[in-house]
Amino acid sequence: MVHAISVVETGVVLTRPERFAVTAEIVLAITSSLVLEEVLASVARRTAEVLDLWECDIYDYDSGENRTTGLALWARESHPADGDWVGSSAGLDELPSFAGVLHERRVVENRIDDPELPDGDRVRMEFWGEKSCLLAPLVFKDEVMGCLELVEKRSVRRFSGEERELSTTLAALAAVAIQNARLYGDAQHLAITDGLTGLYNHRYFYDRLAQEVAAAKRYDRPLSLLMIDIDDFKTYNDRFGHRAGDAVLRDMSARLKVQTRQQVDLVARYGGEEFAVILPSTPVQGAASVGERLRSTIAENGRPPSDDGPSESDGSPGDGDSGAALTVAERIRSSIADGVFGSPGAAASITVSVGVASYPGHAESADGLVDAADQAVYRAKDKGKNRVEMATGHVL
Repeated sequence: MVHAISVVETGVVLTRPERFAVTAEIVLAITSSLVLEEVLASVARRTAEVLDLWECDIYDYDSGENRTTGLALWARESHPADGDWVGSSAGLDELPSFAGVLHERRVVENRIDDPELPDGDRVRMEFWGEKSCLLAPLVFKDEVMGCLELVEKRSVRRFSGEERELSTTLAALAAVAIQNARLYGDAQHLAITDGLTGLYNHRYFYDRLAQEVAAAKRYDRPLSLLMIDIDDFKTYNDRFGHRAGDAVLRDMSARLKVQTRQQVDLVARYGGEEFAVILPSTPVQGAASVGERLRSTIAENGRPPSDDGPSESDGSPGDGDSGAALTVAERIRSSIADGVFGSPGAAASITVSVGVASYPGHAESADGLVDAADQAVYRAKDKGKNRVEMATGHVL
């Protein structure tokens, strides 16, 4: 149904100095922060304010999936669905005007009183209460990265030539902000990860362990650390060569990531053939169960399980329920039919020795936890390898 809107407003006419001032302010916002959310929020706010708009939205575009995703918005008054909009996505098959903007790289203006407005766009505009909108593509070095949407909800509005020109300029600046944030994120990722395994590196591990210890002290909650060492790795390397050894390390890394809670635990390559796992909010009994699960599944020489991984309610570390952890261990064991560690032609049975230490029972500092867990690894080696040992005593 077409809504008859009697009031039609003309867009804001900006002078050249005003356009320059707005552009300069947004350039300053882009160069003063590499946090994408902050930059795009500033772009959306200033664009809406200077053009006297109700709202400004910024979308990301995935050309492979042909979908848009909400990145940032600023509105004079919030809509009940605004909280769900950021991070939500929609296919362009449902949004004809967005398809025109992102596929043809052109500015598109829609008004709710236009009888030729495509049905998909009308449904979207009616849901959000939009009476007019202007869409401009975000383009960086010939790559379409997203879309800038100028929204008016108070009345039907015809955007001026100056507004259309400014929207194109601001869309280009938003594209630069997104690209800068991507490059910064890539650089940050390289700085904290191990190049061979993709796990966090030694430096980042220590930074995070110190943070987790501080949080454990502040909130009076447990924290556990596993140190995991591949048994007889040098012998394997000497027999099959370093490339085969690298394949084993990558396989181990994949297994450790699957066996721990995503977005909760931290898995790192500590150095050489030694790995570390930080288990926040995990008491010592739960940590020991997890260590045994890792050791036993690796010893059985199965391929890494699926990437679904354990959830926080199925006996994963942190539950503090050794019975649940053993249930998970059996589930993993039975799901493994066969498989190998290492590269083709260099298959081998790999076992690990695991040392477990916990805050505050075994240590009250990051260094103390590492030392306590390391000593437990040495005891596991001395007792025949392929076993889990708990730290003893207390290290400050």
